[in-house]
Amino acid sequence: MKAVLLQTARIFVSRRLFGLVLLAALIAVRLSDPPPLEELRLRSFDLFQTIKPRSDNVRPVVIVDIDEASLDAYGQWPWPRTLIADLLTRLHEAQSAAIAFDVIFAEPDRTSPNEAMKHFHGVDDATRARLLQLPNNDDVFASAIGRGKVVLGQAGTRAINAHASEQLPETGIATLGPDPSPYLIAFPRLLRNLPQLERAAAGRGLFTIATELDAQFRR
Repeated sequence: MKAVLLQTARIFVSRRLFGLVLLAALIAVRLSDPPPLEELRLRSFDLFQTIKPRSDNVRPVVIVDIDEASLDAYGQWPWPRTLIADLLTRLHEAQSAAIAFDVIFAEPDRTSPNEAMKHFHGVDDATRARLLQLPNNDDVFASAIGRGKVVLGQAGTRAINAHASEQLPETGIATLGPDPSPYLIAFPRLLRNLPQLERAAAGRGLFTIATELDAQFRR
């Protein structure tokens, strides 16, 4: 009887030790998160979404896409800011609750009269004076931005921002719960829009995000 108990105890200890070693190995694999494991996790997530996708009966967000058909109709990108101002005006007239851009307008519009004039040849002084009297395209765009709740996009960058020295509006951030900073992507600088556009906007949103292993966005 004693021998049986000893044998049972040895089996129990060996199995327990094996279980602890296996648990430690699985924890180490999960913490290291090798590409095959990440791939398996992503494919499992995609499978769950296919089996039972999230209900999307209510669609409060509409994407105004600048697609190939738009480029065929209005010309190559970038468009004149006056054209985008007209688009904003139409969206305001449609009573949009808010409008957000995922495009950064960091450089002056080259089609503005004062900018385009620099590339014209044979312009007389009278014509030059009349062109300078026309409104700047970026000012027209800023005016359209200011007529509604428009959120402009920004992006994290490692390049030096030409507008970094100017006093521009800052966007406040509110957090709930533990500090999320260790899990966020950090960038030393911020790529912003032209100053007059930044000041006219109701808000600013950062769209610098990281893709998953397969270059897809899931979060």
